[in-house]
Amino acid sequence: MCGISGIINKSNVVVAKDEIKNMNDLIVHRGPDDEGFFYGKNFALGHRRLSILDLSKDGHQPMSYMEDKYTITYNGETFNYLEIRKELEEFGYKFNSKTDTEVILASYDRWGKDCVEKFNGMWAFAIYDKKEDILFCSRDRFGVKPFYFTQTKDKFVFGSEIKQLLNFCNSKFVNKTLLIDFLATGMLEHTNETFFEGIYKLEQAHNMIYDLKTHNFKIKKYYDIALNENNKKLDETQSVDSVSKNLKQAIKLRLRSDVKVGTCLSGGLDSSSVAALASMAYTNDEEKFIAIHAKSIEESTDESIYAQMVAQHCDLNLQIVEPSTQKFIDNIQEVVYTQEEPFGGPSIFMQYFVMQKAKDLNCKVMLDGQGGDETLLGYEKYYPAIYLDMFKNFGLMYSLKEIMRSNKNNSKLSLFGILKYIVGSLFFGIRKI
Repeated sequence: MCGISGIINKSNVVVAKDEIKNMNDLIVHRGPDDEGFFYGKNFALGHRRLSILDLSKDGHQPMSYMEDKYTITYNGETFNYLEIRKELEEFGYKFNSKTDTEVILASYDRWGKDCVEKFNGMWAFAIYDKKEDILFCSRDRFGVKPFYFTQTKDKFVFGSEIKQLLNFCNSKFVNKTLLIDFLATGMLEHTNETFFEGIYKLEQAHNMIYDLKTHNFKIKKYYDIALNENNKKLDETQSVDSVSKNLKQAIKLRLRSDVKVGTCLSGGLDSSSVAALASMAYTNDEEKFIAIHAKSIEESTDESIYAQMVAQHCDLNLQIVEPSTQKFIDNIQEVVYTQEEPFGGPSIFMQYFVMQKAKDLNCKVMLDGQGGDETLLGYEKYYPAIYLDMFKNFGLMYSLKEIMRSNKNNSKLSLFGILKYIVGSLFFGIRKI
């Protein structure tokens, strides 16, 4: 990961160097390899770099393009950058580096704000368009990379982490509405608000255009998941083949890197699938593909035996970390400080220890199965949406029958749990209206 910083002075004066430097210093952990700044007439951009593609100084950011026509600060990776670069070269574009960063800038020149529709990746960036005198900001389709912002009477500020913005806030209060949502239902990421009053997220799949002359900004959604009617025509075998093909292609693209790549391996279906496919696509003959597993100290939640089975079957270099209770205690403050907002369980700690091990192994890129369960609706919290759909299409008795059948088959979700999620969903819907 990398880190981005940005300050805009609404009074149209030059940003003080120590202001943007202090913001950048708070995210050194995101980018230990390099640091850079860009100063405009009334704004400043900062960057901390973790070098992944083109490790040379040609990847330095903020990066300018076409005689400083555009300047970007960017966190993320555009996995299909080679394909886009080839397309742009056919239009006559020239490149000075082997980075995906430069491809983004050229894409913006070619396709404007629609360039994001070409990208397959994860990103949070801000591009200064000198001619239009705007900042074009964007966040990837599923919000993998963070982008926070806040504004005061005198400034508009954005960054990769909330801690970068706190010193600009006139007051620091908890967002009570979001806190109540979390305590009542455990819901997160359902609005653009954060747990800090006055600090917001640029939501996933949204662009922001900030006018540096008027200091007005507009946020617009550029992507939504559309129902593909053709999928309804697929039988089970065809559906499985389609998922398999797309998953293999996604993993192949994500293995593009100029540094060591590994994967997280919990032992579950999602991470095991990623590890197995990645190990087959991994082309380094000198060493095995690395997989890291965090072993639970509780026997009831210990999945290490499954991780070992996958590692043996796929010939992986399995690294197992076994954090003790004392390890948890010693790292509570660090995890809370890094995470910044409340989280729902101790799995965050296990992931922290996995990433710590990856750092020790100098493994800068880690694949992960995060999101696999959500994609296939693997959690019981998604059942209420299905039951509501059943109720709408088939009536009350059919819905109740299905709920009872689900509970009989040892579903973890009780009738009370279902009602809680339904009420929560209705409450959020009413509040949004």
